[in-house]
Amino acid sequence: MSGLTVPADESVRRLSKVMRKVVIALVTGGVAFVLTNLADKDPLLSITLSVLVGGSALVVQFLVSFEGRLREVQLSQEEQSRQIKACVDERFRAISEATELFHLIEECAVETESLARLVRHSTKITTHLPELVHRLAQRELDRMSEFLKGLGDGVETIYEGEDRDWLLSLTHSAEKSIDATSLTTVDGGGLWNTDLGQRYLDAQRYAVQRGVRIRRIFIEDQPGPGSESALEKICRRHADIGVEVRVLHGATAAELRRTSLFDFILFDDVISYELMARPGNIPPIVVNTRLLLRTNSVTDHSERFRELWEAAQPR
Repeated sequence: MSGLTVPADESVRRLSKVMRKVVIALVTGGVAFVLTNLADKDPLLSITLSVLVGGSALVVQFLVSFEGRLREVQLSQEEQSRQIKACVDERFRAISEATELFHLIEECAVETESLARLVRHSTKITTHLPELVHRLAQRELDRMSEFLKGLGDGVETIYEGEDRDWLLSLTHSAEKSIDATSLTTVDGGGLWNTDLGQRYLDAQRYAVQRGVRIRRIFIEDQPGPGSESALEKICRRHADIGVEVRVLHGATAAELRRTSLFDFILFDDVISYELMARPGNIPPIVVNTRLLLRTNSVTDHSERFRELWEAAQPR
């Protein structure tokens, strides 16, 4: 049978309340009948008064019960209104935040489609995937968030250890110039024979083809046996792809301020890419990689490169 069903215990409880009201009304009417009889009133009047008093008692009970139920309904409606208001407020806040975020995305210099793809692909990390996948995705999103924050603040961002993605991305993204220094103790012959070195050379070749001027200074900070011939091969490989190459020999390098002798690459004279290596290790251990965006730091590195370039010998 369709319709609402009331639980048995609830029906019994409601019936007991009604019976209690009826009993109270009958008792009240009976007391009124006894009192009128004791006063030697007309029996018809006694019955009428007892019925009137009993009925009035019953009506009063129902009115009191109705008022209580009405109060419960009012309280329930007020609670529901508060919940609805809180839910609506929360939804409006979410809509407001989404609208603000969408507005920020529209004003961002990064392509909107790229950000949309990031969000869309993030939604593919669903609950049915292993927990390790969730943690990995969260860690990578946090890392990307910190990276973008560092770029947006225009100060610096740091990668612990040796980077490869920033180097290749910056080389592919440069439009005007790439000025680099290469200490033979940091990225000498070993680097250019690795997978990263080969990809870096290819990225530089493509950059030269699209009109980017690339200059590289190889600094022999610690010359060793056979280092000259190895350096010649490296210089020739760079020259073959259109890179302007100069070499700063150890004697000349010793005369320059030692603070100038560290690996850095200037991309379009706006970003300085730096490798911080731990001295005394062969091969060297790269402690961290930094991207500097401070205007004064980039300008200082540009002046350092100009000084080194003038002191170096063409190849």
